[in-house]
Amino acid sequence: MSETCVIPRRFNGPPASGNGGYVAGVLATALYRQLSLPAVPGDDAGLPAVEVTLRAPPPLDEPLRLRATDDGLALMRGESLLAEARVVLLDIVLPALPTPAQAVAAGAIGRLRAASRIGNSYLSCFGCGVGREPHDGLRIVPSPVGDDGTVAADWTPDAGLADHRGLVPDPIVWAALDCPAGIAWNYRLQDAPPLVTGRMTVRIDAPVPVGESLMVIGWPIEAEGRKLHAGTALVDARGRVLARSRQLWMIPRA
Repeated sequence: MSETCVIPRRFNGPPASGNGGYVAGVLATALYRQLSLPAVPGDDAGLPAVEVTLRAPPPLDEPLRLRATDDGLALMRGESLLAEARVVLLDIVLPALPTPAQAVAAGAIGRLRAASRIGNSYLSCFGCGVGREPHDGLRIVPSPVGDDGTVAADWTPDAGLADHRGLVPDPIVWAALDCPAGIAWNYRLQDAPPLVTGRMTVRIDAPVPVGESLMVIGWPIEAEGRKLHAGTALVDARGRVLARSRQLWMIPRA
């Protein structure tokens, strides 16, 4: 397999590079296609989990190359490796779920705090940027619920995000799962510098509809020096898990 893809500027994380979750989801979708799997799960079957390791910030509005590897797929900029994907097993235990009302309240608090932070470089992030309009970005900014480290936020996917089936495309589901993991650690390590996504392992269990009130949660799992492990999940109003992830975030070297 050898083809190209472009990360449109709309899907930025930091101002000059792609949102890690969206980019990982683009690569995962290409891997599903390579394996002749559907781009979205069926009503009665989820997709296999995909692990995407991000090696370097992906540029925006620039043709990038998808290259087959021995066990998956790589995203290349010339001869530089940006990310690589492979199918894996995902074993993750979710914490107790907050109520939808708790998620709504925590999301409102999270967005208010983000908007008030002076010098917030992620105001334009596709996933968590509160400087984005609701139809243009996801604006998922969780804050703590309870005392166990779990953060939560509400999210109603805008109709403008829908694909031809009226569902949220996989790369946007990955983007929704991305930032809450880092935000969960930001509350645990309040004096830490801005964290970066290193790896995401995601399983999409069911189709994600637009126009319905959903809940996104994140929680710290463990720390290994600069390596921070976390989980996230996307849940519908009935408490059904639509997608889940285990992630590795990194504290940048001083």
